[in-house]
Amino acid sequence: VLPISPGFRALVLANRPGFPFLGNDFFRECGDVLSCHVVEAPSRSSELALLAAYGPDVPPPLLQKVADLFAELRSLADAGSLGYPYSTREAVALVKHIQ
Repeated sequence: VLPISPGFRALVLANRPGFPFLGNDFFRECGDVLSCHVVEAPSRSSELALLAAYGPDVPPPLLQKVADLFAELRSLADAGSLGYPYSTREAVALVKHIQ
């Protein structure tokens, strides 16, 4: 057994288990020894602010359409209608392309 400092912290980012992320189920593997917290998708206003930062020249109505589109895609994935859970990362990539 190796002693660990009392102030030891581990910040680990992991995708949700299952397709298309074929890695380990992080909670199943480490949930009994680590305190796990799920970070949900940002609120619409936070996502719009992030998209505007990546696309300062993109018209705000178009940014709103992108945010609405990705919110709908995430809802469809959560409902099981789509197999891929689209994230803010893909929305940012789209806005960067438009920019």
